[in-house]
Amino acid sequence: MIRLAAALLFLSAAAARAQAQEGCFRHQGEFPALIGGSPEAARAALDRMPGIRTIRVGGPETPMTRDYRPDRATVLVEGGVVRSITCG
Repeated sequence: MIRLAAALLFLSAAAARAQAQEGCFRHQGEFPALIGGSPEAARAALDRMPGIRTIRVGGPETPMTRDYRPDRATVLVEGGVVRSITCG
């Protein structure tokens, strides 16, 4: 039983590492260059990043779902300027 638990723990940790390197997350290092720019430029740059399938753009008061999607990037815009980009 202990061996089974250890094996399951190892597999779940490996899956978490693989997921962190997939989709939107592998591009997070490129996001700071997009902060302060236009939403259109951010969308165009995100469109060119493999693994990002959905891009949503909105302001702080824009209703958005809270479901987790590793292939989604969310661009927060305030005053016509990109303030943050998050994954999930």
